[in-house]
This record gives sequence, structure tokens and C-alpha cells, in this order.
Amino acid sequence: MDSALLQTIIFFLLVAFLPSILWIVWLVRRSNSATSLGKIIFMFVWGAIFAVIIAVILEILIPGFSPRVYVSGAFFMAVIVAPFAEELAKPLGLKFAEWDIATIEDGIILGATAGLGFAATENLLYELTALNEGGWGSFWVVVVLRSFAACALHASATALTGRGYAWTLIHHKPWIAIIPFYLLAVILHGLYNYLAITNTILTFIGAMVLALVAIIATRYSLD
Repeated sequence: MDSALLQTIIFFLLVAFLPSILWIVWLVRRSNSATSLGKIIFMFVWGAIFAVIIAVILEILIPGFSPRVYVSGAFFMAVIVAPFAEELAKPLGLKFAEWDIATIEDGIILGATAGLGFAATENLLYELTALNEGGWGSFWVVVVLRSFAACALHASATALTGRGYAWTLIHHKPWIAIIPFYLLAVILHGLYNYLAITNTILTFIGAMVLALVAIIATRYSLD
């Protein structure tokens, strides 16, 4: 492989993935979770690869079974379909790590990690699209916005489901007990997407504030 091409690939991967990795380090260092590094890596890979594939499949299938009445296709996909699909796909990896979940914090950390893995892959796709359509200026704007708001949103939303998953395991509840946590994650994600796609700077700032407040709340729930 040409060295210049290799350097370019490494650059784009670092810009997309490093923010998520730093978020994970920040959360783990401030928690009492004893979950293993191996499970952290597994959940990150799950979110970055397998959850993305599952979410794409669901986002293709769900509209075929859902009525789109009085809403545009783009709005329907961003505010309704994407949150349901993505918040289902990201925490599915917890099933493969459940023997490493001994506390509520373990579920929060592993859920947030899956969300941040998903955000990293999304970062790469959105940033490359911005570069292609708007040049380097648009690229760096998307990098900054997604490194904070989108990463915070994906981490905090999936941490909610991770909390619910851990709670059902620890208290030996039926799996249906996870649903309220999942629905809260979907609502948070849908509200963020609704604000983000509105064509005013104030509503997008609102989306960023919502995401950052959510991640701060996730952080303090670890204390």
C-alpha cells in the first residue's frame, strides 16, 4: 500500500475514533466498575461494526412495516426509525458480556462503550461525507460537533439501556423489565435527532446541550 494512502487512512480513522476512545477513558476512570479491558474492547468493536450492520438492516426493514402518515421520509427516518433501530442494535452486545456485569455501573459503562463505538463509525461516515460535499471547512465543523454532541448522545442513550440490562440481571427480573430503559433511550435519541435536523443554529445548539447534559448525568450516576 502506498505510504501516503496509508497515512490518509490513519488520519481519518484517528479523527473519527479518537474522540470516542477519550470519552470511554473519561467514563471508566471516574467509575468503580471492575469490568475487564477485554469486555470494554469487545463492546466498542460491537458498537463500531456489528451494531452498525444490524442498525442498517433494521432501518431498511422497519419502514416497510410502519405507516408514514403526515411526516416526510427524512423526518420519519431520523426521528422515529433510526432511534428505535440504533438503540436496539447497540446494547445487543451486552448479551455476550453479561457474565462480566456484576453491578449497575458495569452495565452503564459497557452500554456507553457500545454507543461510543457506534458513534465512532458514524463519525467517519459523516466526516467523509462533509469533506466530499463541503470541503475541509465543513469537515472540521462536523468533526468538532460530532466529537462532543453525537458522542455524548450515543454514550448516554445506550448507557440507559445498559443500566436497565444490569438491573434486570442483578435483581433477576424478566427481560421485559428492560423495555422502559430502552424506550427512554429511544426518546432521548429521537429528541436529539429532531433538534439536530431543524434548520436553525439555535435548535442545533439545543441538541448539543441535550447530549452534553445527558452524558454529564451519566457520569454522575457513576458516583
